[in-house]
Amino acid sequence: MDAIHDLAGDDQVAARVVADFLRRPAVASKAMGDDTARHAVNEAQFDRFRQQVQYGQEEAAPQLDQLRHMEHSTQFMDLVAVCTQFTVTAGRVVPNLRGEPYDDAERETILLGLARVRASADWIENAVTRGEVDLDEQLQKLLKGSGE
Repeated sequence: MDAIHDLAGDDQVAARVVADFLRRPAVASKAMGDDTARHAVNEAQFDRFRQQVQYGQEEAAPQLDQLRHMEHSTQFMDLVAVCTQFTVTAGRVVPNLRGEPYDDAERETILLGLARVRASADWIENAVTRGEVDLDEQLQKLLKGSGE
């Protein structure tokens, strides 16, 4: 076990000596003329870069998790707000209707709006319960107002 520590210590000493030599322009130039030495330096640079990237990813992971959680919370609150807003507005408007007659065009417009609301509610339900967030073609047409 001590031999391993001695070798590790030898590597550290050798690295300091080599680094000191490579700070000399003539030595660095000569070393880079040697294909094996140049390849070793390039590999060491890539290894160091990979370690830095990995370290950066490990350092960023908790912040990314926190950001995802915040985004999820915001989306949750947006969905709750949409549902609440619709319910509150309907609760305010519907009692004031007092049985007023609507002509065919008005009734058709309101029924189309309700179809959009139902389709949107189903879409939200599928997103929340099944994770299905894609709009199918029929729903896209309905939400855009083109009917069928």
